[in-house]
Parts: sequence; C-alpha cells; structure tokens
Amino acid sequence: MKTSARFTISTFAAALLGLAAASSVHAVPVISNGGFEAGFTSWTRADQTGSEGTFFLQSGTTSPVNGDPVPAPPQGTTAAMTDAPGPGSHVLYQDFLVPTAGAATLSFALFIGNRGDRFSTAVSLDFSTPALNQQARVDIVRSTADPFSVAAADVFLNLYQTKPGDPLISGYNTITTDITALLAAHVGETVRLRFAEVDNLAPFQVGVDNVSINAVNAVPEPASTLLLGAGLAALFGCRIGTRSRRERV
Repeated sequence: MKTSARFTISTFAAALLGLAAASSVHAVPVISNGGFEAGFTSWTRADQTGSEGTFFLQSGTTSPVNGDPVPAPPQGTTAAMTDAPGPGSHVLYQDFLVPTAGAATLSFALFIGNRGDRFSTAVSLDFSTPALNQQARVDIVRSTADPFSVAAADVFLNLYQTKPGDPLISGYNTITTDITALLAAHVGETVRLRFAEVDNLAPFQVGVDNVSINAVNAVPEPASTLLLGAGLAALFGCRIGTRSRRERV
C-alpha cells in the first residue's frame, strides 16, 4: 500500500509538471491570412503613382493580366501575384505586433517570373528612374516608413532580393529565415513584412503564398503558473497525509 501511494503521488507530480511545461510554451500566430484564401484581408497593396498593374489574386496556371504561364499556387487555390501590361512598382505588406517569443522563423513561398532578359537592381523601388530597375525583394521594415523606402534606417532585415545573373523564371520556392534576434530587438513594437516588385524593362510576375511566422512563446501563462501551484499544494497535502498514516500505524 505504501509503494502504491508513493507511485501514485510521483506519477501525478510528473504529469502535472509536464502539463504545466507544455502549457507555457506554444506557437504564437503572427501573420494572418498567409495563404490569401480570404483574399487580401489583413494585407495592404500599394502601387507607385503612374504604375500599371498591381498585386492580384491568382489561381490556376496563367498570370492574372498577361496570361503568361505560371505555376499553380503551392497552398490552397489562391496566391498573390503581380502582373501588368506596362511598367510599375508594387508593394504588398502586412503590419504585425512583435510578440514576446523564443525561437522564431519566417517562411514564404515565392515565384519569380521575369519576362525580360536580366535583373537590374537599382538602389530604389522607383520604376520611373532612367536606369533599368527590374527586381523583387522581401523585407521587414519600420511600420511608419514609406511603403517603397529602402533606406537603411527603415529596413530592419532584407529576407530576399533578386540579383543580376539569377534565373529569370523559377517555380515557387520556400524561403525560410531565422528572425529570432530581430523579434527580440523589437518586442512590443509593430513592424512590417513587405513584398516588393519593380519593373521598367519587361513584364514581371512575382507570386507570394504560404506566408507564416512561427514564433514559440516561452513565457509561462498565468493559468500554467496557477495550475502548477495548485498541483504542488495537492502533492504536499498528499505527502502530509501519507506521513500521518504511517505515524499512526
């Protein structure tokens, strides 16, 4: 009977501690509607004045305006994709509040469909510049910055950028980046995830899908703390009860 009582108490304590630990570490949703299945809900589109085209919702295997061949969305039935009959500069972004988190990664699927013969990376997102500007980039930027800013003070982290010599057309590739340090430096702030494309050489489709930030909350929740406290109190009570029975015997 004594062995059974000890086993019961130990098992209860182990289960309780495991539950408390599991409850205090969990994934925190940060980006909303990352698959664009709800259209552009939670996202904002911006186009430079004078641009042709924008980010469209895309499904199937043709681009939204020019009908160029493109891969089907990698997740669900809808992706976001730029397309236009003429030059322009286009931005798609979502602002989010940086949580208190442990490890965090950002991932997204990106399609590049450059119908020109090169990438030309100017130090701007201005399509009206006399210089060729045919590029795509993904950044985490200051939420108060101009949507088209590439100033060092506004760009916290560049996640992706096309470069001269890159393949002109590529299927959807998943790009994953560890952003633990960046989020830790901006806890409680609102920052912006931005997808940008500029073209003044030839039509250019950039597809975006399956966007997510996987952040693990490592801060114990109040409920977990209360649960652990109640469990330890119950465990202490069981130990006192067991000792009192032994003393009476």
